[in-house]
Amino acid sequence: MNYSRRRILQGAAAIWGATTFGRSLSAHAETIKGERKFLFCFAGGGWDATPLDPKYGADGFSPVGGTDMDEDTWRAEIGNLSWSGGLDRPNMDRYFQRWVNKTALIRGVNVHSAGHEAGMKWMMTGTSSSSYPDWPTTLAAFGQGDYPMPHIAFGGPAYPGNQGSALVRGGGGTLLDLIDGSIVGAVDEPSPVFSTPADSIMDAAVYERAVEFAESREGLGLWRAEDLMGSMERNMELEGRRFEAGLGDNGNSVLDQCVMAVELMRLGLSRCAMVSIPGGWDTHGGNQRVGLQMDNFFDGLNELMEHLARTPGRSAPWLIDEVVVVGLSELGRTPKFNGAVGRDHWPYTSMLVAGSGVRGNRTFGGTDEGFIALPCDFETGQTNSSGAMLGTEHVGTALLQLGGLDPEKHLPGVQPLTGLIKG
Repeated sequence: MNYSRRRILQGAAAIWGATTFGRSLSAHAETIKGERKFLFCFAGGGWDATPLDPKYGADGFSPVGGTDMDEDTWRAEIGNLSWSGGLDRPNMDRYFQRWVNKTALIRGVNVHSAGHEAGMKWMMTGTSSSSYPDWPTTLAAFGQGDYPMPHIAFGGPAYPGNQGSALVRGGGGTLLDLIDGSIVGAVDEPSPVFSTPADSIMDAAVYERAVEFAESREGLGLWRAEDLMGSMERNMELEGRRFEAGLGDNGNSVLDQCVMAVELMRLGLSRCAMVSIPGGWDTHGGNQRVGLQMDNFFDGLNELMEHLARTPGRSAPWLIDEVVVVGLSELGRTPKFNGAVGRDHWPYTSMLVAGSGVRGNRTFGGTDEGFIALPCDFETGQTNSSGAMLGTEHVGTALLQLGGLDPEKHLPGVQPLTGLIKG
């Protein structure tokens, strides 16, 4: 009896589909149509925000105020966007020239800390509380769809909070092992690995018992049974679609992981993903390398946007009309160089947001010549002396709103940066 896990579970899935306690896979596919997907690209260590918030005088070359700029750089601009151009960062120029209308820059974002751990927590959740899930986990957990891998983290920070079931770790080459269960034989104390027929029969038996249990329960017992059935069905779908998604071909570069992430989104397998931007961003010394690191990131970002622009979407003509790309870091760097030509920790940073629903060709927030954040009007995003300081919580809740969620239900009392959202 050479039955695959998927074939045996199909019978159990049919039983589940006939009950009132769950939804079929086709129903899952329908509910996630039209939902925006989110790809977060994180520069761990705290990036120098001046390349995205340059401080030059009228000549476009001389630094002004209390901010040092890298040597051999200048102010580059197109439309309402400006950045620090230089011979070591031509791909930044190419990116902004190509995607100006799809891209917004957010400046003077207060991370409420000058430490890595605290800044990372604030940047990703808008709070210092350990119970709050981060933005991608929240978007994945509370969206319309029931995704097999709601939020997949290839790298970077992950704060699942009280929504741990929405987070899947995809880095380290373990993704396929997690899907097919073979990871149990690779741990320090390996568990027995059953043959496929035996494993499938046990899965089917557990599934049918869960269905029977759900029929006689209410409240928490019913919810737990539904969670178990949903997890097993999602696993069945992943095993059936692992080759369609090309999961075995995942490369290690940040572009490989970004393309893999958006492919999972296109197939309806994930809503959110996190990748880590390579490079040494904690530049207490030798800040000169930041230009090349930024340029490498924008090179990959340009290729990613091209991929989104030419790949058919799930519910829109192209993926670029469905996916939001967020570039961020946990803190900024001091405006002045230290004695090692580096920059130390600073609580104000810059972010990039591009893609679907984003009001492109706009700069939101700002800093003065000493790289101190200026108050801004959250509805317009423009600096305004009568406005308020822009924090990570205001940007994050805007992303939740962009994703169709009600920010008040997740971070009450926080006003989103609504100016970021088109229309």
